[in-house]
Amino acid sequence: MDVPPNHGGIGQATPESPTEHVVRRRRMLVARNKAQQPERKLSAKRRMDVDDEPVRKRRKPGSARTPRSRAIAGVRARRRECVYQPTVFPGTPEKLSKTLRPSGSPTRVSGTKVIASVKFTDAGTNSLCKVDKSLVCKGFWETIDEVGRICLPRRSGKTYNLTQLLLFFSMSPELDYLEAMPDSMIAEGSGEADVIALCRKKRECLFKDSLLQTMYPEFYAENFMKYPVLYISLSECKGASFGTFIRSLCDTLALVTKKWLEEIEVTEAKIAVRSKYPLDELKRKLQTYQNASDLPARHMSDYTDLAQSLFQALSTFIAKQYGKYLLLIDEYDIPFISIHLAKWSDEDKLAALDVMKALFQDMLKDNKYLLKGLLFGVFEIPLTEMGSGANNIKDIRMIPAEESDIQGSILTAAHPHSGCGMDALTDSFWFNAHEVEQMLDNSTKWCARIAKHKPLILRTIKKWYNGYYIGRFRGKYNPWSVSSFIEALCGLLSQTTSDKEADIAAITKSAARAYWVTTGTTGLIEAQIDRHRSQFIHLAKRLLCDYEATKSTAKGASSDQTSLEPSPPPVPLMSTRLNLINFDSEQFSEPGLLTLCLYAGYLTRRLSTSVCIPNHEVYQVWLQLFARAVLGTELADNSTNNARGALLTELWQNKTELLCTLATSSHGVLSNHNNYVEKDYANHVANTIMAVSRFGMLTHPNQHTVEVSHVVPTRENHSGNGRCDYAMRLFSSKNQPNQFGVLIEFKLIESSHRKDTAYHKERAEEGLRQVDVNNYDACLVGCLERMDIGMAIGNSAVYAVSKVYRRLNAHAKWEEVENLI
Repeated sequence: MDVPPNHGGIGQATPESPTEHVVRRRRMLVARNKAQQPERKLSAKRRMDVDDEPVRKRRKPGSARTPRSRAIAGVRARRRECVYQPTVFPGTPEKLSKTLRPSGSPTRVSGTKVIASVKFTDAGTNSLCKVDKSLVCKGFWETIDEVGRICLPRRSGKTYNLTQLLLFFSMSPELDYLEAMPDSMIAEGSGEADVIALCRKKRECLFKDSLLQTMYPEFYAENFMKYPVLYISLSECKGASFGTFIRSLCDTLALVTKKWLEEIEVTEAKIAVRSKYPLDELKRKLQTYQNASDLPARHMSDYTDLAQSLFQALSTFIAKQYGKYLLLIDEYDIPFISIHLAKWSDEDKLAALDVMKALFQDMLKDNKYLLKGLLFGVFEIPLTEMGSGANNIKDIRMIPAEESDIQGSILTAAHPHSGCGMDALTDSFWFNAHEVEQMLDNSTKWCARIAKHKPLILRTIKKWYNGYYIGRFRGKYNPWSVSSFIEALCGLLSQTTSDKEADIAAITKSAARAYWVTTGTTGLIEAQIDRHRSQFIHLAKRLLCDYEATKSTAKGASSDQTSLEPSPPPVPLMSTRLNLINFDSEQFSEPGLLTLCLYAGYLTRRLSTSVCIPNHEVYQVWLQLFARAVLGTELADNSTNNARGALLTELWQNKTELLCTLATSSHGVLSNHNNYVEKDYANHVANTIMAVSRFGMLTHPNQHTVEVSHVVPTRENHSGNGRCDYAMRLFSSKNQPNQFGVLIEFKLIESSHRKDTAYHKERAEEGLRQVDVNNYDACLVGCLERMDIGMAIGNSAVYAVSKVYRRLNAHAKWEEVENLI
């Protein structure tokens, strides 16, 4: 039929854009689905029967459903009830990141006493506070098809959740985990039960009333203690030599083997006929290892295939005796990091990597007895680059690696938390805001005054321990640090009866410390300081300034501060798919170092294309690393012990001894080349001043906090007849910000005069005269106090002379004084 053209008029239709068409179409489908909901339920029931046809025979009308079919029907019914409304997202990654939802999930916190070292197996009767993360079991089961890998920083809940997975799925008694649990927590009448029944009752107590049991009783009943689980921790696989490394690897697998053999004896398990030969073979392999373990470490290199054969024998026995098993590997990356950092020959390193490649290939890729597997670690080691290797791993990226991954996460984040699948797996690590708040609420029963000052405490926790980006969730909290803070706060509050706001604020401030950073080392990062010091200083300075500018903006900095401190650009990081083991070659790689810090927890995502320091706790780490790079380890550690305003007070008094000490440390650590010029030393001294300023050495002694925006030195771009090498504005002796100006002119000490003190003094006085003659003080507009410094520096020698001045107002003439105090 021909349609006549529309020539306009009242009935003319406006052309519809593609986006409007999609939205209108989705609304029509949602409305139609609501109208036809009864019919959809019937058709869904019919589809369930058809879908189950390959698994079982079609259920006859009127016959009883199996537990499996009821579980499937329940899952599909819940999915049908979740109708998501279409959401229109902005197009740029920066705007997309703003739509990312905050952390949130079904939350349950039991107990009242918060301690950082709480374990999943700690009994609930002793009032210890435990955050329910049991949904990780369902998330693992639904997300991992074959083998998965999760990389997270230390103390993020990996071991806690691995223990849950082991105790939920494992059909073995797992005596090592349950021995500490008292029998009194089990109901009376079970004293004569066998070992397996007793362990089952204890494990039922651990999961009693948990989110998993409450929300998904069908899944709980179908999977609780139903599978053999092989748990291996590679945390001790290290060695000073190739032989000791092989021994530690074999020790780990031998301990796991002995654990299985001991549980067979304790439970008096009946060995199946098909399992007798694999059991004998396993015992022979174990005896071979025990014979070899008595040999010197240098001879262990002849037994490189022992670890592989021991695992194969154990795997075969478990499968023959119990069926396909679940494999959980903790700290999988420790052996690779140990090999990388070891001072072995290249031949030994390649041999060790070959051993690990063959072992992981047997564990994950060529393992026909594997039902599901999960690897936990900190760094994403590229296993597929070592030959064929284990290339069947599904990476559950808690930290999105590419811009497309981040945009995809943001797009899906608009939907509510499902409580299962990837949401349950991802949100089971770290703490979210609801869990932290509920921990504080529970702590009020232990320390009642927390309830009155809860807003202040929450703000402190957020400042110090919040800021991590995990999967689709943002605003995650460091669990170790939060628990340590609440534990310390309750202890401090119990020692005082004062309820004044100022006293509670002081106690809260004293409880806020860097807890997480003390649980590990920054060895990999510090190795970069030694190898690429100048590049690291530049990168650390950008990260520190970015964090400080962000916090100043959040507090509402004044316009005067803003004019002096323009906001620095964000630190970009587009891709994190790098080989973290081989990135630190002789050539510096900024993306590689940023990726290393991102996985280790010292950085987090801000936007899809940039990274930043997550919180004040990690900010303290970067301060130490920056100071260590600039000052050296010894002087950096001493700087933290100096009194507040130590350097500033000396400058007011017209003294330069401490400044010369810091300056000597700066260029002595960084370089001792003769081809340095004044500008190079000026940059080094600037970095030194920036480092010590963040420890309060340039803060007014009466200030309670380090106001970094006031003490960060700024290079002036204008002055009288030219400009001096370095100028900065600090607190005046009257505690006025930016009213004390310091001008420094550097003069180079030649190598031939490095021990000539008279020459050093002459060069320093030449610099001081240059400041005065060239009217460099013209840049100090508005300053009422001033210090001119001439510094002779170079070749590990330094000498300084100075003068201080004061004036009544900004337009008056400068008058020289002995000191400003």
